[in-house]
Amino acid sequence: MKAVIATDGSPGAIEAATSARALLHDGVQLMLVTVVPGREDPMESAGGFEGPAFTDEEATEMAHEAAVAGQAALERTAELGGIELEGATLQLVEGDDPAHALCEFAVKVDADVLVIGSSEKSFLRRLLVGSVMNHLVHHAPCPVLVVRHAD
Repeated sequence: MKAVIATDGSPGAIEAATSARALLHDGVQLMLVTVVPGREDPMESAGGFEGPAFTDEEATEMAHEAAVAGQAALERTAELGGIELEGATLQLVEGDDPAHALCEFAVKVDADVLVIGSSEKSFLRRLLVGSVMNHLVHHAPCPVLVVRHAD
């Protein structure tokens, strides 16, 4: 059995990882996953006389910083969530839309369950920004375990 645990390193995500570890049996293959933005092409946003908004070097540096922050979130979640690194997989997934990227990853690894922490957003924020949790509950290719974060 494979369990994909989505994390951004937040307290809610760490709590979800901790709960998943307690709820799932010892033989489950745990995969901690975080979504990071991929490297942007500076020429995509270039226009007119101004040219690109940032250079190739800046784009590479931004992608590197996102990867470093993502790796730190994975390691923090594993440490605080009580997940032994020898028995788990830590994975950075590139994508602009975390919900879509997590669904694609779950298909790719043939996940049996996807674990995500819930975050409290106001109605207006959910309406404007959307909810990764909501998207996953409705579109994930496997069952989704939502762990409610206790504030």
